[in-house]
Amino acid sequence: MKTSTFSFLGLVLIGFTLVSACSPKSEGSATMAAESTKAPAFEVTTITGEVFSLEKSLKESKPTVVYFTASWCPKCAQNWPALSKLYPQYKDRINIVAIGIDPTDDASVMKNLVAEKGITFPITAGNPKVMLDFGVTDQATTVGIDKNGNVSFVKSKTVLSEEEYIELFDALLAVH
Repeated sequence: MKTSTFSFLGLVLIGFTLVSACSPKSEGSATMAAESTKAPAFEVTTITGEVFSLEKSLKESKPTVVYFTASWCPKCAQNWPALSKLYPQYKDRINIVAIGIDPTDDASVMKNLVAEKGITFPITAGNPKVMLDFGVTDQATTVGIDKNGNVSFVKSKTVLSEEEYIELFDALLAVH
């Protein structure tokens, strides 16, 4: 009984955080990693069945961009077009994956979203554990991980333009 109560309270807390983060009053924040912070290891399965892992990305010496999203988030929806447009141009040089953060965003919800919005980048069903592992507290958060596994930037609760994404992606590619 205690376990289910704690699980329920955890989901309520995550839900409250997500709803408040996507409210119109919440302002975006952007930070660049001041010092090297190793990204947490993770492995996810996209809605198309592709297994994506940071370990594989590092073995390929490719930077990784993780975008934390939710199907119902208006700020997230504003970032999908830029990411979808840029993904084909960068997919051979940067691994990009969007991780659903809401447990109710199951595979069918996300598949419908991809079809409806024309999303081109890999996306997962709801998986809040990865978000928590990264210490991310808000959806519409973009995390850049260089090819050495260090977090290079975190853009939180913000809508980024195509030009801003290009600048971030190119900075990741410049890291040796």
